[in-house]
Amino acid sequence: MAFRDIQSLPRQELLDFVNENVGNLLEDEALAVLDNPYATPAICQRIAQTQRLTAFYSVRLRLVAHKLTPQAHAVKFIHYLYWADLVRLGVDVKIHAPVRRAIDTILVNRVGELTLGERITSAKRCSQALIKAFLFDPDPKVFEALLVNQRLREDDLVFVAGSHRATTEQLQLLAADRKWSFRYPIRKALVMNPKTPRATAASLLRSLTARDLRMIHDHPGTSVYLRRCIERLRPADYNLALDA
Repeated sequence: MAFRDIQSLPRQELLDFVNENVGNLLEDEALAVLDNPYATPAICQRIAQTQRLTAFYSVRLRLVAHKLTPQAHAVKFIHYLYWADLVRLGVDVKIHAPVRRAIDTILVNRVGELTLGERITSAKRCSQALIKAFLFDPDPKVFEALLVNQRLREDDLVFVAGSHRATTEQLQLLAADRKWSFRYPIRKALVMNPKTPRATAASLLRSLTARDLRMIHDHPGTSVYLRRCIERLRPADYNLALDA
């Protein structure tokens, strides 16, 4: 039967077709069955239990992506998918949450096996779990790729901006980013991190509140250079402090 004919079979005819032919289906025919809007969990399970069909990568991939595939089968097949497909499926909200969590676990466990190019490509569109794994990647190109990821959150970057694990390159990239550098909590964290280049930190001072400037000025970890910059920025405040 032609691919398009299988895709458009009515409900009962599709079920009869699968029951009669599942053992002899070709790869394209199995995919057409799964693409049929009347495919049921039982039909997905029949295909998932047919080893000759699941030997085809395309069938395993389609079963994992299908919202009606029983979760036990979907989770089983994710172990046999390529990295790029796992990254894509891991952010597909049509896939059941337990399956996506299982995908995240696999992805995080495999991060150490990736090339730099794979890490950069993945960082641009990966899930929150993988974002956390990439935050302190040793190559700044990975962090630069993360900055365009739509699932990246302000809290993630505040954590990086305030962390001793952050590199100077990461902090510079964050301070120069058009989207994230305008977020107040990120600016404040960048100024307070002693690893932020002092010229970069000084350029952010004008955007901070007087209260935060005083807190930063009085913080024992603040460099003499930044203290002098704050004093020049608000000389009246510090003249009063000295008179006191």
